[in-house]
Amino acid sequence: MKKATATLLLILLVVTLSATGLSPCATVIKENAPDGYNVIKNAAKAKWGTDNSMILYEINNQCDSLMNVIEKAIDPEIGNMSIFMQAVIKWSVAGMETYNNKIYKGWLEGADFFTVFIMQCDWSMVEYEYNNQMAAAGAY
Repeated sequence: MKKATATLLLILLVVTLSATGLSPCATVIKENAPDGYNVIKNAAKAKWGTDNSMILYEINNQCDSLMNVIEKAIDPEIGNMSIFMQAVIKWSVAGMETYNNKIYKGWLEGADFFTVFIMQCDWSMVEYEYNNQMAAAGAY
């Protein structure tokens, strides 16, 4: 019983701490790519309306996933930009696939790295799709 209580208290502490502000990834994006941060923030506001705690959760979740998947995709040893872009296109906001593809091509051709942050997609699903496709690609 003590172990269950301690676990529950730990979970509550983690949830409380994570709900008090921006995650480190969200802070980095907000400071270094404010246009990209605003894309994520506006999408969170559109999704959650006036529920500030869910807006914050969505911003943190999207920013964390965005940073995670980019870090994996650009890794020269194990990254795969083709799978990254397939995931971005699959999980782009409706009607934004061409826009996102244009940003991606510009990014590959030497445009400012931070342009990738203004792509409009569900970054948590992009990360999920990327991880699944990479695992499947290495399984055969």
